[in-house]
Amino acid sequence: MLLVFTNSKMYTGSIIFKEKDAIVWQKMQSIAGRISDKDIHDIKLHCNNVAYPVSINVDNTFKVMVKLNNGDNKIWATGTRGNLAISSAVLNFKLGYHPLPDVLPYATIGNNKVVLNAMILDTTGFAALKYQWTESKVNPAKCSFSNKYTQSATVIIPPKRGTYYFNLRIRSGTDSVNYKTYVVRDKISLHAYNLDKDHAAWIDSAVIYEINPSVFVKGGTYDAITAKLAEIKSLGINTLWLQPVYETNDPGQGYSVTDYFKLRSDYGTEKQLANLIVAAKKLHLRVIFDFVPNHTSLYHPYAQDCIKHGDSSHYYHFYQRELDDKPYSSFYHKDENRFVYYFWKYLVNLDYNNPEVQQWIIEATRYYINKYDIDGYRFDAMWGINARSPQFTKRLNAELKAVKPDILLLAEDKSSDKTVYESGLDAAYDWTADTSWVSQWIWQTHHDQRKSLTIFNSPDTQKVKSLLRKSIFSNASINHTGLRFIENNDVPRFIAMHTVSQTKMAAELMFALPGIPMLYNGQEVGFKLYPYSPKTIFTAGSTIQQTDSTGMFPFYKKLIHLRLQYPALYGKSIREIQLPNSPFILAFERTKGNQHFIVIINLSGATANACLNYKNIAPQLTGKITLEDVLTNRMFTGNKNKIANIKIAMNGYSTRWLLIKNIN
Repeated sequence: MLLVFTNSKMYTGSIIFKEKDAIVWQKMQSIAGRISDKDIHDIKLHCNNVAYPVSINVDNTFKVMVKLNNGDNKIWATGTRGNLAISSAVLNFKLGYHPLPDVLPYATIGNNKVVLNAMILDTTGFAALKYQWTESKVNPAKCSFSNKYTQSATVIIPPKRGTYYFNLRIRSGTDSVNYKTYVVRDKISLHAYNLDKDHAAWIDSAVIYEINPSVFVKGGTYDAITAKLAEIKSLGINTLWLQPVYETNDPGQGYSVTDYFKLRSDYGTEKQLANLIVAAKKLHLRVIFDFVPNHTSLYHPYAQDCIKHGDSSHYYHFYQRELDDKPYSSFYHKDENRFVYYFWKYLVNLDYNNPEVQQWIIEATRYYINKYDIDGYRFDAMWGINARSPQFTKRLNAELKAVKPDILLLAEDKSSDKTVYESGLDAAYDWTADTSWVSQWIWQTHHDQRKSLTIFNSPDTQKVKSLLRKSIFSNASINHTGLRFIENNDVPRFIAMHTVSQTKMAAELMFALPGIPMLYNGQEVGFKLYPYSPKTIFTAGSTIQQTDSTGMFPFYKKLIHLRLQYPALYGKSIREIQLPNSPFILAFERTKGNQHFIVIINLSGATANACLNYKNIAPQLTGKITLEDVLTNRMFTGNKNKIANIKIAMNGYSTRWLLIKNIN
C-alpha cells in the first residue's frame, strides 16, 4: 500500500513499483511499475533531483529509463488524483561500483619511436580528461619522453633489450583510473603489445603450484601458506594458484561463492592475504587467483532475493532462466525456482546477456588486480561461459589487460578448442575436444570419481602407444598453450592408481611437453588422498619435504629446474620421431634456436632399446654426436659418418631427455 497526504489526512495511493530495493551494476536503469487507479494523472518519476515524465500503457503499466548517481539513489513516483497529491513508496538503488572513464592504452611504432596512445572507449558523463604517462621503475633502462601529459605521448626506447612498461593515469575531476601497456625490445626491433595476439613472456616459462588453502596446512590460513612459500620456491615453482578465497557457504574448495568482494573469514584477514602476496613477490613468485564467473551459490544474496521475490527481484535476470541449444546444453537442469545449472544443483548459472552481470563480474575481477596486484586468474568452469556468451570473454580480456596487460588468464576450458584463444584467453586445460565429456583430460580413458584411470595403466597394453600418440599429436591443444597436469583439484591422485615408476615417467613426459606444467599441492610428496578429502596435507610444524616418503620432492625439484634451464623444453616446437618395431616406445623432438632435445618414453614395464636414426634426429649435424640424458647424466655417443643408428637403452617405465651435442 502507498501513502497519500492532503492537509492533515492520509489516503492510500496506487503507484506500485515492480522491483524491490537492490544493489545495481549499471548507471542507466529501467524502472517499471503500474497504477491501480486510472484516475491518477500527471505522473512523474523522480530519481534523486531529476523528474522524468511517465506515460501509462493501456494495461496501466509504465517503464522509465533513469540515470543513477554514484552511491545511493532514491526513486519515487508522484501524481495527482483530483486535488490529492499522491506519492509512491521510495525505491532504493545503490550503484555497486564507481564508474570511471573507459580508455584503452596502446602503443604504435614507427622510425624506431614509440607513440603511446589512449583510445577513448566511453567517457560519457565525465568531466574533461587529463592524461599522464609514466614509465615503470622496473624497466631495463630509462626512456626519453615527450608530451607525457597529452592523449598521445612519444617515447624513445633505449637499446637495452627487455620489456618496457608504461602507465597511463586518467583524471576526470576528482576521479582517476590507471591503465598500462608495454613495448618489447629484442635483438632486432621494437614490438608493441597487441591485445589480440600477445601474451606476457613470463607465461611461456611458468610452472604453477595449485593450493587449496582449506587443506594445504591444518587450520587453512594465509599465514600458514606464507610460512611455506620459500620451500615452494625452492622446488622451482614460479607461479602460485590460490583456489577461491571469496566468501562461500562451502567450507571446502570454495567454488560456491556468496560474495565476490569479501574474503572467507576462516582463511584470515585482508591484511594477511596481502602479506602472503607481498612475501610471494619478494621470492619472485607470481600469484593468480581462482575466480568463479560461471555461477554463484544458490545461497548468494542475489539468488536468495530471486527465490523470495520471483521476477520482481532486480536479480531475476542475473541468472540463466531458459534452456538453449548451446554447447554442453545437454547437461542443463532447471530447478523449482527456474534457475538453470549444469551438474551442481546449488551452483546456478549467471546470464551474461545481461549487461549488469557483465559489469558486476568485471568490477569484481578488476578489484583484486587493483587491490593486491595479482598476476592473473584461473577462471572456473569457463567452458560454460564460452559456450553461452563468448562475446563476454573477449570483453573481459580487454578490460583486465587494459589495467595490467601482463596477466595470465587461464581458462578451465578445452585447449583443443581454438575459439578459447580467439576470445583472448592465454591458456586452457589439456582436455580433449569431446563435447560429450566436458572435462576429459587427454590422458584419461574412463571417468571415475575416485580413481585416476589413464592410458598409462590401460588394460589394453597394445593400444597404449597409439593412445599416447593421439593425445599428444592428434589433439589440437598442441598448437596452443595448454595447462599440463597429472593431478589437480578435480582429478583423483595419479600416484594412488599408478606405481611410483609410472608416476615419474608420466611427470617426466609432462614436463617435456609444450605448455604450462602444474603441480597440485601434495603431489610433490606423493599424497594419495582424493582432492575433495577434508584431510590436511601438511602441518605448520614441519617442512613440506619432511612429509615426503616417496622421494617425489627432490624428483620434481630436479624436473622443474631442468625444464627452466633449457628453453627448448618449454618452447612450442615439437615433432614426432618415428621408431619402427617399437610398440611401447614413443619419441619426439624439442628444439629452440641451437638447442635440440630428443625425448623418449618407454611405456612398458620391461627394459627395451630405442633405435634412433641419425637422419631423423639431426640431419644438419655431421661427425661425432653425443646425446646427454640430462635426467640421469648418461651419455650416448656415435659417429654419424660411420653408423646410421644409435641404440638408447631404456628401463621399464622410464623417460629420457636427450640433449644433442655435436663434437667434430
